Amino acid sequence: MRHTRVGLFTGTLLVLADICTAAQPPLDPPLDVADDVAVERATLETRRDPFRPFTLDIHPGETRVQLTPLQRYELGQLTVVGTVWAVSPPRAMLEDSSGMGFIVTIGTPIGRNGGVVSGIEPERVIVEERVTDFYGKEQLNRVVMETPKEDPTLTARERK
Repeated sequence: MRHTRVGLFTGTLLVLADICTAAQPPLDPPLDVADDVAVERATLETRRDPFRPFTLDIHPGETRVQLTPLQRYELGQLTVVGTVWAVSPPRAMLEDSSGMGFIVTIGTPIGRNGGVVSGIEPERVIVEERVTDFYGKEQLNRVVMETPKEDPTLTARERK
């Protein structure tokens, strides 16, 4: 009786296997591996890299040039110490926080945003920067750097 149950069970499995294989559609022929690699490479080339900064796409091919010492500072890190406007061309002296002085004239590159000194007037220096906004438009930003006003209550020793 035990053999008949095993035979019956085996026969049932064979019938089920035939039914399952008959219901499945035939498989597609296997693709060539080289075709898969070519399709994958083509999709990767057309997709945007999510980790690449968008500003690289605004100015493609722009190379970096060596910066002068004044171009390494932000404009807020520099103070106007004095101006000489009675000479041609007018000059101004700027100072950083460590006391290092720089003499500038009209046209001197200054600041990290590509600024240029556009004017020197009594007790102030005017800097124009061309900045690119989020939409890729170039805008002119005018910054006025003035000589700090002295506090008349301080003595000469306290000023330094």
